[in-house]
Amino acid sequence: MSKALRTRMVKEMGRRFSGVKAGVLVDYRGLSAGQADSLRKDLRSAKVEMDVIKNSLAKLAFKESGLATLEKHLKGQIALVHGPDPVTVAKKLLAWKDKNKKLEIRGGILGSDLLTVDQIKELSRMASREAMLSQIAGLIAAPMSDFACCLNALLQDTAGLIQALEEKKSKEGGAA
Repeated sequence: MSKALRTRMVKEMGRRFSGVKAGVLVDYRGLSAGQADSLRKDLRSAKVEMDVIKNSLAKLAFKESGLATLEKHLKGQIALVHGPDPVTVAKKLLAWKDKNKKLEIRGGILGSDLLTVDQIKELSRMASREAMLSQIAGLIAAPMSDFACCLNALLQDTAGLIQALEEKKSKEGGAA
């Protein structure tokens, strides 16, 4: 591979990886072409990307894009799996790994923190971003809903008291 081509590839990978806030390195050695294609399709359905990378070029690209902490996992046939939601990435990979034992998860990155395989498993047990946002919206809306219910109860109680007073007055024969 010529130096110009290598430089161009490193710049392209660096540009592609510069926006990655969360990613998982996997060793795909031992997967057949059909299995690798199946994995890519499964990941693509969740808007998760899988980039097969050459280790020597990946070291340079990782330095350029701020993922240099992943360098220690660059051994063997490596692919970087990344997407907008780190929980989705972890869930998809671990679900696929349960079906196909040949995929090996090496490690990952979340922000600037290096993740171990155990931490990636913990991440996969979390709720997705959308589920967490809906829980937060529910928590924010709950006090307002409770306040509205209290006001409504006060109005109903007042209306009930006025009606009871009216019935009492009408039984006594007085004017309402």
